[in-house]
Amino acid sequence: MTEYNLQPSYIRLDYHSAYGPHSQTIQTRQWLPTSITGNMGSYVAWNSVPIDAEAMIDAFVLVAKKMLLPTSQYDLATIWNWDSGAGRFFPVSTKSLGVVGTSGTGSPNKSISFTINLRSTGGQNMKLVFLDYCHTGLEFNKIGAGAFSADQLAIANEVGDINNAWSARDNTRPDAIISGTFDINDALRKQYRMV
Repeated sequence: MTEYNLQPSYIRLDYHSAYGPHSQTIQTRQWLPTSITGNMGSYVAWNSVPIDAEAMIDAFVLVAKKMLLPTSQYDLATIWNWDSGAGRFFPVSTKSLGVVGTSGTGSPNKSISFTINLRSTGGQNMKLVFLDYCHTGLEFNKIGAGAFSADQLAIANEVGDINNAWSARDNTRPDAIISGTFDINDALRKQYRMV
């Protein structure tokens, strides 16, 4: 296993907003081909108990959809696993999602990103990024964990839950919330021809 890389496994969640396609890549513990209740295999969670991969993805998306506007939708989940013989990742399981965002706020959101900054139990940083995120504040100030909304806290707690198998890139469990940061994403502004 290579530290600070995506090995041994990761999940890519493809989603789209009203403006374009996006994706989230989140590392996991080692994927196992044996399913428990779903059809996507499984993991051994941080509490050493097996967890079904499909159930873990569904639980994440159920919480994460609250970070997206109703004009956004989670489309596809793909599990990628490292093949040491080939020296590269291969997709091992895919599921169509079709989960629409439920955030009730609307504007501004075009090209705005929100990043949840976490620290792992190994002391390394982990980031969860949401694009075309609705920011209702007047400023783009960094916020601490105490200023997180219930939905922001819920998604941070979901990836850090010891009953799950989400991982930071140092192959330890996501643990402490450091901050939340808002930004106007320059790459998206170019993509959307806003500049």
